Amino acid sequence: MIATVTLNPSVDKSILVRDLEIGKTNRGEVVRLEAGGKGINVARALKLWGSTVFALGLVARGDGQFILDAIGAQGIPADFVRIPGDTRVCLKIHDTKSGSETELNELGPPVTPADLGGLRRKIEHYAPQCDVMVFSGSLPPGAPPGTFSDLIRVATESGARCILDTSGVALKFGLGAAPYLVKPNRAEAAELLGRPLRTRLELVEAAREFMQMGAEHVLISMGAVGALGVARGETLFAVPPDIEFRSSTGAGDAMVAAMAIAVVERLSFREAFRLAVAAGAATAALEGTKMAERSAVRELISKVTLKEAME
Repeated sequence: MIATVTLNPSVDKSILVRDLEIGKTNRGEVVRLEAGGKGINVARALKLWGSTVFALGLVARGDGQFILDAIGAQGIPADFVRIPGDTRVCLKIHDTKSGSETELNELGPPVTPADLGGLRRKIEHYAPQCDVMVFSGSLPPGAPPGTFSDLIRVATESGARCILDTSGVALKFGLGAAPYLVKPNRAEAAELLGRPLRTRLELVEAAREFMQMGAEHVLISMGAVGALGVARGETLFAVPPDIEFRSSTGAGDAMVAAMAIAVVERLSFREAFRLAVAAGAATAALEGTKMAERSAVRELISKVTLKEAME
């Protein structure tokens, strides 16, 4: 079984506006309202691909029911800790004239030590049943920087392999818990290390630093440019297949879902990396937050080009 852990879920709202004007009243059409959060996206992909998945996390007591109803409607079992406050809204404004997209993301409701303690107990309960636990997304206000680190240690002690997809200080502390895999994108990796990562050599050095900080495997995603995957004894660069790009939303989450499946299916790192890049590309070819069917992912696997990163 694979469990996903989402500490800061959201209500994702997409609006179409023609010719957005800053500082003025704009009128738009709501075209999409969905349960969001990186861990929830991962769970959706896993369910779609036929995996046994369970969703854990924190959710607001009031409008958070929208999140739980949406997860349940997709057939994903869930066990969230209910906390006070309102679910954050992540607003995407699509300007149909310019083609630009503007995001406004709320921080989320604050959490207390008691809230986090409740989630820790759920992880203690479910981790022994899991092959993989995926920790994704941002930390809510009030959560200490070491929250993911603490939860990963709990899960690892029960035998689960842990995947971490976050950024900033949460990633820095999380690396110290020796996760099985971390998956920052290039900007997140550069932010953490405090330097630009322009060349392939700089990316390889960054990945190796993350391994020295504790990660067993590192995947750095770079959108249409490709991805870097580093394991003990393997340093690979992947060129994704040509697709008609539609949306980057969820592509990174699809990559994480694929890496989790690879653990369950006992794929080699090379096979897992190829599957992840194909999953990201297949999802980027879809509108909005749709996740690609596994059949679409399979069609792209052979079109992913892998090479030694320093060739």
